[in-house]
Amino acid sequence: MNRNLRLLTETEFDILVVGGGIYGVTIAWDAAQRGLSVALIDRGDFGGGTSLNSLKTVHGGLRSLQRGNVVDTRRFVRERRTFLRIAPHLVEPLRFVIPTYPGGTRSRSVMRMALAVNDLIASDRNDGVDPARRLGPGRVIDRDELLRLFPGLQAGRVTGGAAWYEAQMYNPDRLLLGFVQSAVAAGAVAANYVVASKALRRGDRVVGVTANDGLTGAAFDIRARVTINAAGGWASALTASVLGGRASAGVQMSKAFNVLTRLPAPACGLGNSVDGQFLFCVPWRGIAAFGTFHGAHAATDDLKVRESDVSGFLAALNRAFPAARVHRDDVALVHRGLLPTTGTGRNGEVALTKVSYVRDHRADGAPGLVTVIGVRFTTARRTAEQVVDLAGRVLTRTLRPCRTAATPLAGGDIADINTFLSETKHSKLAIDAVTMVRLARSYGTLHPCLLSMIDADSTLASPLGATCPVTRAEIVYAVRAEMAMRLADALLRRTEAGSAAHPGRDAIEAAAAIMAQGHGWDAARIAAEIDGVEARYRIE
Repeated sequence: MNRNLRLLTETEFDILVVGGGIYGVTIAWDAAQRGLSVALIDRGDFGGGTSLNSLKTVHGGLRSLQRGNVVDTRRFVRERRTFLRIAPHLVEPLRFVIPTYPGGTRSRSVMRMALAVNDLIASDRNDGVDPARRLGPGRVIDRDELLRLFPGLQAGRVTGGAAWYEAQMYNPDRLLLGFVQSAVAAGAVAANYVVASKALRRGDRVVGVTANDGLTGAAFDIRARVTINAAGGWASALTASVLGGRASAGVQMSKAFNVLTRLPAPACGLGNSVDGQFLFCVPWRGIAAFGTFHGAHAATDDLKVRESDVSGFLAALNRAFPAARVHRDDVALVHRGLLPTTGTGRNGEVALTKVSYVRDHRADGAPGLVTVIGVRFTTARRTAEQVVDLAGRVLTRTLRPCRTAATPLAGGDIADINTFLSETKHSKLAIDAVTMVRLARSYGTLHPCLLSMIDADSTLASPLGATCPVTRAEIVYAVRAEMAMRLADALLRRTEAGSAAHPGRDAIEAAAAIMAQGHGWDAARIAAEIDGVEARYRIE
């Protein structure tokens, strides 16, 4: 997977997808798989925007069921099952638990009934899923078991708990990259750091975009019969350039935060803060992720994390999870992004949009342009299917049926995940079993590509730093085969070096030296790249 901008200018594509977040990449994968010629661009790196702001979970719609929306719940169940099937190395079961209380909607009897209904509605949740990835039924647990799971819980009126299973992403950044890799393997042309500056017009019709290379500044045109604007919180600017300011009417954006802490989490939980915001605690790779906290409407050019943001988040978090006692020093990393909102609720809390925004701008006098603003990571694949169906109608072409729900992603064609991981441990290379399993989990069936590099040069098996186990081979591979153009791409998204916390200055400098050799960076560029990574961990 190489960045070749010349390929973007050589042809007129059926589909140009602007935006490489989870919605853009799933659209590109679906369209390419159905035989359309596809270009995919992003103003930054793939998954570097709101999609990076993840709680690492794939939900099954229990909250929708609480609102009485069975149709929505079924949609979540199908999509969660799809992720478990197409990427078994990157998605696995995770148990959630919430406390129960005497009487009301959170009583043991009510929750027992709710879980039974949920299991009935999701009775096919494991169809086609590897036995090791199947989700168990929900159940009510007693007070003693709950307190063993949450040893610091302020028991009070707690009577027990309700436990159910969702899915968790082992590495959400590589899961998103899997869609890009799959799209490219199916014939799509993908390039990061390509900025769509304005739409190209032929009469009223949108026929592509004028773009700039974000790394060199060079300008060029990308022509397409249908342009799909999937730039998320940044979509309005491109739409406005076509519609003269009438962009994405009714779609406002709020700033969303998830906080990764150094605190280990013994179990998962759901808290309800006095602000009306529901907050989750998710254990992930030895740390805990808390979220999601939603702030007021935010400008797309202002996603800096400020101390006031963190203090507000921690205040709400400690009201929801008083036993957690999360302090400022516990915060390792803050993810942020933009999500569509319908305004504020009665208590002043942000009300998120429940359904993705899809607009065919033929109705606005701009045929050839479609705008998509997604809502949830879980439902991106299904929305992509609907968007490509729409694109087929715009193109007046009969498309192949969508097969993305049954086709493994790049690296995910694994018949038996336990056998695959067990066989992975046995290697003649000087790599410990923990590292071997981690590589297999992160890269799936593509991990032999890294092993062959290490076989040719054993120094590539060395870790980047004293506290960072990511190998030098992973950085080299990110440069050579995964379009890592910036240091942050490699450390935050292609590998897990800095995805949970600061990887250590030694690891950052080692990765920068490797990438400098691959990209020909000089000393000034190396310093700038290092500062760019360090900035991700700063709170102003």
